[in-house]
Amino acid sequence: MSRLRLYDTLSGRKETFRALAPPRVNMFVCGPTVQSAMHLGHARTYIFFDALARYLGHLGYDVFYLMNITDIDEKITSAAAGAGEDPLEYARHMTSSLKEDFRMLNIETVSKFEPVSEHVDEAIRQTRLLLEKGFAYQAGGWVYFDTAKFSRWGRLSHQTKKDLALRPLELSPAKRNLNDFGLWRPEMLVEGRWASPWGLGSPGWHIQDTAVTIPLLGPQYDIHGGAYELVYPHHEAEMAEAESLSGVRPFVRHWVHTNLLKTEGAKMSKSMGNAVTVKEALKSFSADEIRLFFLSIHYRKEAGLTGLDAAQKRLRKMRVMARKFARVEEMPGPSLGEFGRALDDDFDTPRALRWAEATLMAASKHADRDKARRMAAPAVAGMKVLGVDLFEDS
Repeated sequence: MSRLRLYDTLSGRKETFRALAPPRVNMFVCGPTVQSAMHLGHARTYIFFDALARYLGHLGYDVFYLMNITDIDEKITSAAAGAGEDPLEYARHMTSSLKEDFRMLNIETVSKFEPVSEHVDEAIRQTRLLLEKGFAYQAGGWVYFDTAKFSRWGRLSHQTKKDLALRPLELSPAKRNLNDFGLWRPEMLVEGRWASPWGLGSPGWHIQDTAVTIPLLGPQYDIHGGAYELVYPHHEAEMAEAESLSGVRPFVRHWVHTNLLKTEGAKMSKSMGNAVTVKEALKSFSADEIRLFFLSIHYRKEAGLTGLDAAQKRLRKMRVMARKFARVEEMPGPSLGEFGRALDDDFDTPRALRWAEATLMAASKHADRDKARRMAAPAVAGMKVLGVDLFEDS
């Protein structure tokens, strides 16, 4: 259906995109932990996957885009205590704020948001099954996944056993291996509201995601996305859980990860205290300007915030050029010329934007208005596919 090639984190190379059951494409992207407002580091990832989903739709695919909402976490419990609220009620308020940020950023392709708190029974079922299959064990009120039983542990993050030994998870003398991770935790993170065969507690972070995806997408699906920092241990653990549960391999056909957004040389994050929230950014820049800025940097490269002013000027210039034409219709069919060829090459949006800008410049100088409109059409259409309407301010 397309010649789209995406860099796959697992294989370490560009792979031709092939849907499992075309035209359906199932895509899951890790949503945020909703202890505080969404920041631009999150926005970079979600704008990218929104643009990718839009392009897949343009190519004729029927995209089902699933996103989880992590509403079970110590940070949420702490933030809720500070606000004098029940943790789940606090998480619901923050989820509403997140969805409002998505709306303001024109991120509109997510088919379903799923709070992980609504899938605890499934997390318990999966934990029980992993115990029965011998991939997990109980210790000190915890249930741990036994990474020694999963031969592909470290494969997604391309780490050797020596590498992994230097990155222990959840330090505890009760664990068999340094890299074992919790499937069920005895801490009462949300006032101990969940009973299980192993006592009151809550599901571990990693199994929260497979508890959402496996019932809704099945044991195997097309695209799993998220920020690069989640490759290890989060996505590594998801792959181990899912493939151990089902025996189906690979769990995901295409692992796609965005790189970090940094400010003053450090990763933008809530814990670092250097986060710029979406609502703060939208006071100075429009949603289209923020989108153009992020799409002007390849998704696998690190980004900073120094180019936002330039993106604002760039978009204004492109819209001034576009005003020289009557509104042009989108090109029929999936072809967008050189713009589409850039996107097909690992979603190279910087190259696509450069071509669109150059094409609009050339078309705006052309004496023949009809020919100029035909020249400009794929650039205008391509920008709209990515979520930027060049006629919006006309």
